[in-house]
This record gives sequence, structure tokens and C-alpha cells, in this order.
Amino acid sequence: MAKAQTTAQTPATIATPPGAAAGDAVRTNWREALPTLAGASLTLREPVAADALSLLTALPGDALAQIVPDPPAASVAGLELLIAQLQAGRRAGTTACWVIVPAATGVPIGLVGVRSMDHTCSMVEGFAVTAEEFRGTSIFQTAGRLVLGCLFGQMGVHRAEFRIDVRNGRANGALRKLGATQEGLLRRARAADGEFHDQVLWAIVATDWNDTHTVRTSSVH
Repeated sequence: MAKAQTTAQTPATIATPPGAAAGDAVRTNWREALPTLAGASLTLREPVAADALSLLTALPGDALAQIVPDPPAASVAGLELLIAQLQAGRRAGTTACWVIVPAATGVPIGLVGVRSMDHTCSMVEGFAVTAEEFRGTSIFQTAGRLVLGCLFGQMGVHRAEFRIDVRNGRANGALRKLGATQEGLLRRARAADGEFHDQVLWAIVATDWNDTHTVRTSSVH
């Protein structure tokens, strides 16, 4: 299947260490501190317990199940527990998750991240959950480009996969715009609402991304 066309990457805030050329991708130990990714319209940073109430208000009821297989209760305490689990996963090198904070409001409206598919985190599976009004918007696209740039640059990921419900036209369209390749259909692969639904399998590999994007380092706070 032919690869979808890519779009230009939204520039991130660049922090160039001594001796490095501007624009070089610099590997960081993200297990110790997840990079903060800054675009013109939003900031992506590691979620903290204080984000729990905002995320509970913003996210739909089934959002937590898209992040972890056995989600906590949809409550402030449940979100605080999930955030602690995500931070523990980052320290263990199995999960990297950012909270999406639009510059216009400064209030978290979603989560975007990846789960490792191997012990080196060279292959990952992505996830993203946002408030309904931001789905399919430029904010979602900007967040996706920033995360992919970090994965294939600073974090040294080789392949990123995404499994999207076949009925979710906006999410499938967003991945196409980000340059992902549709690799197949996973039949009855997701359980929801008491039924099993098909998923579309998308993937982006590092060579695809680096051939069509200028990978930049993002500010680390």
C-alpha cells in the first residue's frame, strides 16, 4: 500500500547543548526526566497529580481504558493513581506519556503517549485521548508531530504503531495526515460496549520520519 503524504512539522522549542549543531537530534535519558515539548499553540509535559481534576473534567468516560488495560475508577483519586502509574512506567522505561496543555488556556485537555513493545523501547504503541472538542483539530495534529519528533529523535525509537477503531474516521484521518502508513486491518481486535470491533493498524518507522522531517530537540524542563 502506498505511503500517505506527510505534512510539515510544527517547530518545537530548541535547546542546543554545548558542542551540538543547531537542529541535531540529541538523545536524552527520558527515563529520568520526560522532555517537555513546546509548540506555538501548546505544551506537552509529563502529567502530575495536580492535573487529575482537569483531566477528569475534560476526558470522556472510556478514556482511561485506552491508556491502560485495567484502568482505575474515573475519579480524581483514580486519575491521580493513573498518573502515578504513568510516572512509574516512565522510570521503568515502559511508558512515556505527556499531558496536552493548550497555550490559550493553560488547562490540560488530554493525554498522548506510547507503550513499549519490547525491552529496549525501540518499538512502541501509541495512544491519545483528548476532550471531544479538540479531536481532529490542529492541536491534535501539533501534539502528534511533537511526540513523533521526540520519539524518533531524542528517544531513539525505531517503529511506532497505532491501532485505531475502524469507525473512528477522525483519528484515522489524523494519522494519515501525520504520515503514517496503513498496514492492515485487525479483525475484531478491540472490545467496546459489549462487542468486538475491527481496528486499523498504522505505523511510522524512523527512516520514514527522518527522511521527510527535520528532527529537532525540544526544551527539557
